[in-house]
Amino acid sequence: MANSFRSIGLIARVTATMGNQLFQADDLANNQFIYLLRITEAPGITQTELADQLHVDPSTCLRTVRKLITSGYVTRQTDATNKKRRPLVATAKGMAMSPALEAYEQHILAVGTTDLSTGEQALLEELLAKVADNMRQFQDKQP
Repeated sequence: MANSFRSIGLIARVTATMGNQLFQADDLANNQFIYLLRITEAPGITQTELADQLHVDPSTCLRTVRKLITSGYVTRQTDATNKKRRPLVATAKGMAMSPALEAYEQHILAVGTTDLSTGEQALLEELLAKVADNMRQFQDKQP
């Protein structure tokens, strides 16, 4: 069983390293491409929602979002109905990256599931969802 979690760690490290290398020329380092992908998928997401979705510390999310804003990929807007809500929206530059980010994600999924049948892919998705849910529940119980 320990090997399963090591495999999950390997998958995470390899995909992050490859993405960082691929998008380095676009000034998206240190997993910024993952944040930008999530923002382009969910325009108007708040920083808190983004941190929750990525399961990262709010201060880590803040630093990364600031870098994306400085690089011109994202802007922070003011919600018309709730002035305290500051939704994140990809700029034209950020949206221009969306096809490459989505293609990378699809490529990684295709590589990772090579030689798996449709049933095996569905089973893998179901089992990983259960493991992720268990980990979320465990994390929520921590002080």
